Amino acid sequence: MVRKPVSIYIHWPFCTSKCPYCDFNSHIKQSIDQNDWLIAIKTELNYLLENFLFESSYKYYLKSIFFGGGTPSLMEPFIVKGIINECERLFYCKELDKEIEITLEANPGSIFSDSLKRFFDAGVNRISIGVQSFDKNLLLFLGRDHSVYEAKKAIEASRNIFKNLSLDLMYALPKQSMEDWERSLNEAFQFDPDHLSLYQLTIEKGTAFYNRYKNGNLIPLKDDLATKMYYMTEEITKRNNMPAYEVSNYSKLDKNCIHNLSYWKSEDWIGIGPGATSRFFSGAKRMQINIRKDPNSWLKDVQNKQNGVSEVLEETAEDYMIEKVIMGLRLVNGINLDEVKKVLRMDRLRMLIENSFIIHKEKLIKTTFKGRLNLNTILAEIVK
Repeated sequence: MVRKPVSIYIHWPFCTSKCPYCDFNSHIKQSIDQNDWLIAIKTELNYLLENFLFESSYKYYLKSIFFGGGTPSLMEPFIVKGIINECERLFYCKELDKEIEITLEANPGSIFSDSLKRFFDAGVNRISIGVQSFDKNLLLFLGRDHSVYEAKKAIEASRNIFKNLSLDLMYALPKQSMEDWERSLNEAFQFDPDHLSLYQLTIEKGTAFYNRYKNGNLIPLKDDLATKMYYMTEEITKRNNMPAYEVSNYSKLDKNCIHNLSYWKSEDWIGIGPGATSRFFSGAKRMQINIRKDPNSWLKDVQNKQNGVSEVLEETAEDYMIEKVIMGLRLVNGINLDEVKKVLRMDRLRMLIENSFIIHKEKLIKTTFKGRLNLNTILAEIVK
């Protein structure tokens, strides 16, 4: 039997505070019945399998599970273990020689050696820590509820327990200098991470930062300095044997994030929990399932009707090809041109190749470093 790969995303929407730059579906809530949430997550997963995939879920092999949020490290480890056990019950898990990648996002202020060990014992084998900065003033600016000391202690404890450690850092922040970013990035390498997600600050509508920006109280870093920081990031990561494999992601050999590659390669994934999204083939149809965002409403819906689905969309073949272009050109390895030709302006593509923004080698098209730096402009040019 030829089995198809599938990845599972679990959204835990709760945080201890709302960061001013965050536009994710996150909510502050002091107490919930976590057992109710475990039952609801398992219920919704089973509902989506039975009502949209139609086939036996055993025709899929499980590639990855990703606990995102919000702050999933606020979950009790028994909840994580219960969800992992349910996924392993529903899907085939022996297709690959190596173990299934199971990632937990963590906030440095909510993890300690004992909780990390319990998450590891529950089945988590990859930890992703939202450090954001090693500069105390920038942590305050970003509204983070942890200190530099707490971040370092959390990383050290994680490094002792997990073989696969990822760190998130933000840069191109207002008033941040090249020296500030270089110091923060070099500090990250002192902990020997396996993976880095390095994001430039973007000011999104609906956030506290956006309101400050509109009121003239937040001035973004100048584009030319942000560009210089991106170049420097490329140099420092390469020097540390952790080259880019995606626009904002860097890793050691064989330590790419398997789960996120499912998104960037437009593979099948199932999203469970408030605000989650699924995309997968149901027979010959590519489906998108959106889940309602409000946690209380979601929980009530799942308890009453087994799901919190708010929208079901069917993608056309052209939609799927466009998705593959938009996501795939983020990757250093690129995409197969033959699979997406129908939605590309070939004359614009040739121009971008001539100007060294894109490389065409054999069947693949790939963005160069200069191309990734201008990715949004490139996509607007070549997609019909």
